[in-house]
Amino acid sequence: MTTAAQVITRAAQAIRYLARGEVLSAQDANDGLTAFNAMLDSWSNENLFSYVVLERSFTLTPGTAAYTIGSGGTLNVTRPLDILQAYVQDTDGNNFVMRIQTRDWWNQIGNRGSTITSQIPTDLFYDPQYPLGVINIFPSPLLGYSVFYDSTQQQVDPAALTTSISMPEGYERAYVLNLAIEMVSAGFPSMLSDTAWQALVANAAAAKANVKRTNIKDVIAQYDPILVSRSFASYNIYRDN
Repeated sequence: MTTAAQVITRAAQAIRYLARGEVLSAQDANDGLTAFNAMLDSWSNENLFSYVVLERSFTLTPGTAAYTIGSGGTLNVTRPLDILQAYVQDTDGNNFVMRIQTRDWWNQIGNRGSTITSQIPTDLFYDPQYPLGVINIFPSPLLGYSVFYDSTQQQVDPAALTTSISMPEGYERAYVLNLAIEMVSAGFPSMLSDTAWQALVANAAAAKANVKRTNIKDVIAQYDPILVSRSFASYNIYRDN
């Protein structure tokens, strides 16, 4: 399994800062790790670079509509970047899809108090505050059913040079080539010619694009059935309607 030090070493070699067989000094290695983590932190904001859509669940507390999430929160798990889908599951295993709402929709609710209740909440608004996000449920739950949600997670920053990095196919090349550019931005001198530098930039962009292309998911268009006033949703050439 690849370690953070190996990725940083290959990135330094890509800009010819380090020759084959040479070893980075402790200071250079730590500076490279800082640049690596800064790059991964930035990439966490790019949805198509996230290869993890994690399903988690929590139990509703009757009368409680807001749940903090993150290290030390009500839900003591990794703070998600975004919540994509959610559903309520009752004690018989029946699932009820929740609508993921925007802040504008949430702010337009006239009364979000505990007096507005439901056995099966219908809406979820995720407020990605930092360091703790907030999962808001509406209406306020009456029963301790479970909420299952799909969330995108941030890129995992290696804590040390010896940290092993587990990643799908294509990520290692994207890490190495883009980290090489990031290290130059962080002050590492590049020994590449202008032509070689342009080739590195092009290859880094292509490697990143390949990963994002793999992570693209099909989006199926949907519409509210009430918008269709007739029983047939499309034109029929045989009936002329």
